[in-house]
Amino acid sequence: MYRVITQLFLALALLVGQVLPGQGLQPYNPGNATNAALLGLGGTLTTTSIMLDRRVVGLTEEDISVLEINKIPGIDMYSTRNLSLVADEATDKLLLASFASPFFLLLDRPGRENFDEMALIVFEGAMINSGLINLTKVLVRRPRPYNYNLDAPLDTKLTKSSRYSFFSGHSATTAYFSITTAKLYNDLYPESKAKPYVWLGAALLPAAVSYGRMRAGRHFFTDVLVGSAVGTIIALVVPTLHKSGAEN
Repeated sequence: MYRVITQLFLALALLVGQVLPGQGLQPYNPGNATNAALLGLGGTLTTTSIMLDRRVVGLTEEDISVLEINKIPGIDMYSTRNLSLVADEATDKLLLASFASPFFLLLDRPGRENFDEMALIVFEGAMINSGLINLTKVLVRRPRPYNYNLDAPLDTKLTKSSRYSFFSGHSATTAYFSITTAKLYNDLYPESKAKPYVWLGAALLPAAVSYGRMRAGRHFFTDVLVGSAVGTIIALVVPTLHKSGAEN
């Protein structure tokens, strides 16, 4: 399934590259205050999360033994019954594919002409997204689903990472990069007939990753749902803030 999704995503990117209408738009021109605020927010979130992460220790066998599966909401029970290394590795590959998605915008002149502005948008949003993911994880410290699975190896359960279920970094990051790409394309090519397909591809990629994270036993449904929502919101807000600077 994941291989098919990846192939469809790449095929869509190539299709978009062939139908890009060169309109020569330059929709982004943020003020210094906007850049300072976004960079400051991203830096603060990142620094705070790193400092708090140093205080977190892995689960102990006693911690694991007292976990009560009957306290997990029914909507999240699916993940406790799954443990797939194949799904785990597949979601890593799809995550990497999402990192590359903004570069497809460089296939045509408008993307290349707006490279500096787009690179800043992607960097600022990625900082905020990553910082928020890590800060939430170290504050919430929700045990991952595999901690409730008797088939999961004990050494895996005893790692620090086993406490970082909420919210899903894979879902948030994939949603951020894929939706950011769609948003940038939407702003660069407002008249393009390919826009519905770009948005569809941007939605399918994080959906596939979210399903894979649950199949791997790494995240609950609520983890991937919140992660996808957070990544999407940041992906829509950051370019909009940059665009609004050009309209003032």
